[in-house]
This record gives sequence, C-alpha cells and structure tokens, in this order.
Amino acid sequence: MNEKTISSQLKYECSFLKLYEDEVTLKHGKVSQRVVLEHPGGASVLPITESGQIILTKQFRYPIKSVSIEIPAGKKDHKHEDGLSCAMRELEEETGYVSSDWKLMFSFHPCVGYSDEKLDIYIAKHCTLKPSPKPMDDDEDIDLMMVDPADVEKLIESNVITDGKTIIALQYYMLHRLVKP
Repeated sequence: MNEKTISSQLKYECSFLKLYEDEVTLKHGKVSQRVVLEHPGGASVLPITESGQIILTKQFRYPIKSVSIEIPAGKKDHKHEDGLSCAMRELEEETGYVSSDWKLMFSFHPCVGYSDEKLDIYIAKHCTLKPSPKPMDDDEDIDLMMVDPADVEKLIESNVITDGKTIIALQYYMLHRLVKP
C-alpha cells in the first residue's frame, strides 16, 4: 500500500502551518486528491502534583467557540526541538509548575487523514509551583483546574473534557495506575 505524489501545491502558509493540495496515484493507477496540513509537531504533559492531583488547563478555543479543558500542550518552536523540551516549557508557561520527574508515555498522530502532526505525551510527577515561572504567551488566557484522579472518569463520560489528547492521556494514566499500583 502506497500512494505516489504526482504534484503538490502549497495553498496556505503561516508561522507554523503549511497547507498543500496534492495529486496522487493510488495502488491501481487511479488518480486522487489529498489535502495535507504540515505541522512541526508538539508535546503535551500530564502533570501530577506531590499530593496526586492532576493539573489541567481551561482556555477558550476559537475553532470550537468554547472553553476546553486540556492537559498543557503546545507546538514545537522549531522542527528540531525535542518533545521533552517542548513539554517542559509548556508546563511552566501554562501552569507555573515544574517537575524533575519526567517520562514519555507515548507518541501519536492526532489527525492522520490530513496532517503529519506528531504529538509526544509525557507524564510529569511531583510537580511543584515555581516561584517565578516563565510567562504565558501573549495570546493565552489560561485558568488551572486541579482534578482528583477519582473524578477523571466522570469528567470524560459527561463530556466536560472533549479534547482528544487529554482524553487519551487521562485514560492511559488511569489504566496503567490500575495495572501497576
């Protein structure tokens, strides 16, 4: 299974995205169109405090015209930035918390049908509030939400949390906490 690119046209470009319309040849010679969103990738973090609380962010997300509850996350500042550096920066900027106990949980592609974005998801344990953290980005307005692990299932089932990366990270964490106490 493979598709061969016949042509590729850049249709839109901004500071961190490029949108292409490609023409491809399919397996049996048929020609089709593909829209591809080129993204530098990103990282996110499931932060756990010393007391076991999960730190989530609340922010207005313009595409869905609603407040979204999420794990801290962001795009890589450049193509060669590693996921851990990105996750550490985003945790501090978005929450004011830091950690010295980091582990990669997994990586995934959130939208394989139209984007090459790859997202690394880390867990940061024993998070503590930093006295003078890095400031948020100018266009961010974020509130924090401290969640007890016992409340995670209810937040997902009631559609309070609808963000994909957050649901996957929380479910992965809860599953592995039950398997490996």
